[in-house]
Amino acid sequence: MKIRIHEIEMGSDDLTNTTSFFKTLGLHPAIEQAALTVFNSGQQGVDVNVSKHLAKGITQISFITDDLKAMMQHLTTHQISFQGPFESHLGMLCIRLITPDGIPVVINTPTDSSPSWLQV
Repeated sequence: MKIRIHEIEMGSDDLTNTTSFFKTLGLHPAIEQAALTVFNSGQQGVDVNVSKHLAKGITQISFITDDLKAMMQHLTTHQISFQGPFESHLGMLCIRLITPDGIPVVINTPTDSSPSWLQV
């Protein structure tokens, strides 16, 4: 089972100002939409996002795995609670869990309908 970081997403209620802030830091947007800005992080395959999909001030870390079923079994074996699987964006399936410190984590797996660049 492989796993890698996919994205760090931060919730914002003022996407214009937050996007401008990260542009000032030197990050370049790859996608700018009404509720989402995706920045090139400088690391291939890792995005930094600001969006209205999460509440202001919430940061969520997302990973991609090549075997979500094995990951779910691994988490169950180690008594780590999770929710899902759920349909996710870009044709992926995901599970959601919370770290002991309360940080939301999503673990995605691409499906046949996901773009080839998401394959692990």
